[in-house]
Amino acid sequence: MGKLGDDEYGQSMLYHLNVNGVQTRAVSLDPSAPTAMSLMKVTSRGSLNTSCVKPCAEDCFLQSDINPDVLKEAKMFYYNSSALLEPTTRTSLLKAIEVSKKFGGITFFDLNLPMPLWSSSKETKSLIKEAWEAADIIEVTKQELEFLCGIKPSANSDTKDEKSEFAHYSPEVVMKIWHDNLKVLFVTNGTSKIHYYTEKHNGSVRGTEDAPITPFTSEMSQSGDTIAAALMNMLSINPHLVTDKVYLHKTAKHAIKCGVIDQWLAARERGFLPKGIAEPSSEHDEARFITEREYRTIPDSMQPANPSDRELTHVE
Repeated sequence: MGKLGDDEYGQSMLYHLNVNGVQTRAVSLDPSAPTAMSLMKVTSRGSLNTSCVKPCAEDCFLQSDINPDVLKEAKMFYYNSSALLEPTTRTSLLKAIEVSKKFGGITFFDLNLPMPLWSSSKETKSLIKEAWEAADIIEVTKQELEFLCGIKPSANSDTKDEKSEFAHYSPEVVMKIWHDNLKVLFVTNGTSKIHYYTEKHNGSVRGTEDAPITPFTSEMSQSGDTIAAALMNMLSINPHLVTDKVYLHKTAKHAIKCGVIDQWLAARERGFLPKGIAEPSSEHDEARFITEREYRTIPDSMQPANPSDRELTHVE
């Protein structure tokens, strides 16, 4: 649900959405505003300058553009913080959430903080408050959790060190940002680890370090988007199990698998297969990438006997 400019970019995006089977009845074309986009320029010194097209069609999405028939059909309503930056889209988003809930839809808030919201934790929490408290399910990255809770991040990256960046925070820490209607909070760290919290349960599933899309970048956005989509897919299929610990463990494990595979697919499209072993560095001197063959052929005997405690084996 959204608005595109009636221009080359908007028409191209609408075409590709339809070709890939995405329902676009709630997407409209606005001839008076350009499609939202980011313009990036590499300077002669190698730095990257980024600017956004403003005003854009996305910012012109009004409450009158909301399609209640689509919200009635949808099992889950997804939104993120980008829609909260402009007063018009913020008002429209909150109205859409209200309509979705009226029809019994599950609301999924993928925080996904844009750059303007990283300056002040207090201001950010104030801006996202209504959208946060309206969510049944919330997904944040470990960095976003630490930002909202005022936690100093760890520099260590050892998956077996509980004081490292992979550490599972206690429920007491998470309760600082909990709200009464929240059913489950996911804390993601790429495909390395996914944590989940409910009122009664909490746990984590350990995966494998993200596979770089190319050997020249550390771009991991493919896995992040896929993880969010996989979580939504599993929870919309069985909404009655949204707080079940065993099902949440299975859901997180599925999301990690989808994230890893999508990274590999993106790498193949660019002609680069994932590396078997990461080059030693100060940032990853304790971890290695798992190869695709290893990932697909992990023996069952290496998995813990208790199904509720199973994790994807991390190959050291």
